[in-house]
This record gives sequence, structure tokens and C-alpha cells, in this order.
Amino acid sequence: MQPARAWVLDVQQTGLSAIAAYYLWRGLAPATRQNYNTPRSRFILFCELSGYRHPNGACFPVKAPWLIEWLCTLAGTVKVKTMKLYLCGIKSYQRDLGIECTAFTDPRLERPLQGIKRDHQEPDRRQSTPLTRPYLLAILNKLGNTSYDDLVIRAAFSLAFAGFLRVGEFTYRKNDLDSRSTFRNWFLTKSSIRLIADGAHLELSLPASKTDPFRHRIKLTIAASQDAGCPVMAMKNLIQIDAHRPPHAPLFCIGRHQQLPFTREYVVQKLRELAIQCGLG
Repeated sequence: MQPARAWVLDVQQTGLSAIAAYYLWRGLAPATRQNYNTPRSRFILFCELSGYRHPNGACFPVKAPWLIEWLCTLAGTVKVKTMKLYLCGIKSYQRDLGIECTAFTDPRLERPLQGIKRDHQEPDRRQSTPLTRPYLLAILNKLGNTSYDDLVIRAAFSLAFAGFLRVGEFTYRKNDLDSRSTFRNWFLTKSSIRLIADGAHLELSLPASKTDPFRHRIKLTIAASQDAGCPVMAMKNLIQIDAHRPPHAPLFCIGRHQQLPFTREYVVQKLRELAIQCGLG
């Protein structure tokens, strides 16, 4: 995935070359970059409509009053939690441009957020029940043993649980597939798994992780558990029916022939459906 041309031009105006801008852009995961696009575009539109501009016509660097006014216009339309993520996105953009981020340290920023949360009666975050092994086994018990998608879910859930994977480490979006040549540098592929002959464990090569920002690749040894939640057996069963896809293909997909992206939304939806079937919803 390549950086947007407009973003590259913005960064080049700070004195950096195109190659420097490219590696600066690669400093964040593609999904993070995409998530940060929304707040930046919304804030720029707000500044244009409100007349918040510097003498040179730009709305960066931001001013604390502009941020506060913008957040107040979002009240009731997005959650405060989302507003805080929006602020992170704008702050990240300023860092890319080498701009001081002093506006984000203004103590007034936090108070209107609390006011919005109180006035719109946003509920406190619901306590989530940890996904323990007994719950995992109950969920996996609701899956079949012949359906391709069920085998994929079984393998994904078993591997993620045993390897303590974050959901973003084994899912991907449709646009992540646009650049096949670099996909394997960021996401799991079939070649990321190596089954050991004795069946006692498997090796998982994790291409990118929050704990591996420079992508040296983390190799995890996942032991077999010899029960319904055994990740080694689940991966072995998946590999046996997945021979039609090449080694560089994504590790997980939806549909044997459709091969749709294995997205975060799909994983959450399936987890909820299975949990409800188990009486955990």
C-alpha cells in the first residue's frame, strides 16, 4: 500500500524527500493510517466551514480552541472514546509534518470531553468477560468439522488463543490485498505456519506486531493441547483442505472459492454468534 500523493506533497513541503516521506508513512501500520484519515479530513472540513485558518490559509498547526470547538460539534454524533481517537489522528498528522503538538497538552481539552460524556449520558464501559479456555472450548464445540468456513474459524480462534494474538494480527481488510508484494510483510500468510513432523507443536512467524515495530518477525512456538481447542490439529486440518491456495495467500479467508478477506468485523460477528449459541451472550 502506497501513501496518498497529497500526503507525500505535504511532507515534502517540510523539506523531506519522497523516499523519506515513504518510510515515514510506513512507520505506522496501514490500518492505523487509514483510521487516521477520517479525523483529519473531518477537521479540515470543519476549519474551512468555520473560517479557522492561519494567515497562510492552512489549518495546521492546530490551535486548542479550534479543537475544542470541533469536538463540541461532534457531540451526540460520535462517542467520546472516538473523539479521543480523532485527536490522536490529528496529532499523528502534525508529527508527520514536524509540527509542535503543544495544543494537545492544553488542559482545557479534557474538560469539554467530560462535559459531552455527562450531558449525553454515555454509559460507562461495560465489563467484558474474559475469553477463558472453557469458554473457548464451548464456542468451538458449536462449529462443524466439514464446512470450510467452520474449519477456518476453528483454526483462527485456536491459534489466536494459544498465541495470545491481537485480532489485528490475524485479520486483514480488502484494500490490504491491493499490494500483494508487500502483504506478507504485514499479515499472516500460509507460509507463516510450519507444522513440526511429530505433531507436538507448530511454529508461527508473525510478520508485524505492536511489540515488533521494526518487523524483525517474531517466531512463536505453539504447543499442541490434544483437545478440541488444539491449534496444531486445527491448523493441520485446515491445511489439508486448503491446498488449492498458494503459500503466499492469506492464512485465513472466507469461502473456499470466494476467498473473501478475513476481516475484524467478520471475526467479531462470528464470535458473538457462537457465544450466544453457547448461552454466553
